[in-house]
Amino acid sequence: MVLRILYLSFGVFLLSCGGAEETEEQWSTSSIENGEQLYTIHCLRCHGSSGDLGASGSKNLKISTLKSPEIIKIIREGKGAMPAYANTLDSEEKFNWLSEYVISLRN
Repeated sequence: MVLRILYLSFGVFLLSCGGAEETEEQWSTSSIENGEQLYTIHCLRCHGSSGDLGASGSKNLKISTLKSPEIIKIIREGKGAMPAYANTLDSEEKFNWLSEYVISLRN
């Protein structure tokens, strides 16, 4: 019974780390603005608006020292409880936008 509850809780967690759907019309000319939109859709629930919420064990993005390639790898492949977004983000450009925005949270 406990194991079943644990599996159900984990399933709810994975579903909650998604967000609203993306639409092609929403993209602007600013990569930071686009990254912020992607962050709001896919990351806000766990990392929070300033990157330090820590919900569901998420890492504090404000103090992260990871460089863009490392951030993109984690976004693409997932890590720990964070799901992979390789099949969700449909272009390399979106990974770059999101990474750039995550880095901007440190300022």
